[in-house]
Amino acid sequence: MARERADVTDEVRAVPPPPLPVFPEPYSVRFADPDADAEMISEWMNRPHLAETWHYDRPADEWRRHLEIQFEGSYSRPYVWLLDGRPFGYMELFRAAQDDVSTVYDADPYDLGLHGAMADLDMVEHGHGAIMFRGFVESVFDIEPQCRRVIGDTFADAGSFGRRFWERRGGVFLGEHYIAKWEQRIALFAWPRTPGDVPAQRET
Repeated sequence: MARERADVTDEVRAVPPPPLPVFPEPYSVRFADPDADAEMISEWMNRPHLAETWHYDRPADEWRRHLEIQFEGSYSRPYVWLLDGRPFGYMELFRAAQDDVSTVYDADPYDLGLHGAMADLDMVEHGHGAIMFRGFVESVFDIEPQCRRVIGDTFADAGSFGRRFWERRGGVFLGEHYIAKWEQRIALFAWPRTPGDVPAQRET
């Protein structure tokens, strides 16, 4: 995984993989299946709005391997969102302390990062993302008592879709940071379990 850090402590590496959240009906989520879902996810990610935000408009065989790799370690897990049983989006959860974002803030080993994508552009801006995100945070904090925070990162560009999405979720803004490995400036957000449990930022 491109963002996974190799230089983490044994304590950080020993944390189990991200859990499977539970959502209230009519929404649900399941783990992505590398064989059954690769073509579908590849088609989604080659759509213009997701190619622009994810930059992972790859063919199905590359997506199959990308999904497989996530099940080989504890860093991240891939998921498919469903509405009334119909797939409509993709999500990755990752351990932020094992990710490059931990170079710009003081991550706890159980912090969880989230990246999500809706396949159909006409589903965007209709409240689905807000409902799914709220349900995700509540579910993760319930399932995993050790998780202190949910982390979101996106391109720092003002007005970008990703940044607007995170800003509307009511999290704590942790500033803009340049990550040299990515040659990219990001905006970082946090949703703490306990109000005031805001991690320190690092010099970048």
